[in-house]
Amino acid sequence: SSWVHVVERIGRSMECEVAIDAVVNEVVSGVAYTRILKHVQYVKHQRRPLLVYEAREHLEVGQVEWMYQLKEGESKDPYRAYNSSYELFMVGKVDEAKEMLGTVDDGSRVMLLYRERLQKAATNHEACEPVGKIEALYY
Repeated sequence: SSWVHVVERIGRSMECEVAIDAVVNEVVSGVAYTRILKHVQYVKHQRRPLLVYEAREHLEVGQVEWMYQLKEGESKDPYRAYNSSYELFMVGKVDEAKEMLGTVDDGSRVMLLYRERLQKAATNHEACEPVGKIEALYY
């Protein structure tokens, strides 16, 4: 399967409207908030895990105050704690990831699945490992 197909399937399985990869995330980071959906080991193209994101709310950035609002937007990012938590989770720091996430919850399937993965990793006392085979992505 193609990488685009993988991104689309992850987005669909997590019930998000707009799933994007890291390349697109870099492009839209100044105009929309994004959050990490999942990290996957896509052996077909890369040896390192690739990230799949969800594009969320559009940032309101005017032409005149663009740079100021961009910095302000970063500090107001509603997904900052979630993304920071997920980054800790990816490197096996499960307890720190749970602490960083705290009580953040938007009621979405993405949040529910992430909390389940955190709990499973904490219970099994295992570091999070990226998925080894693309077929194992969908749970």
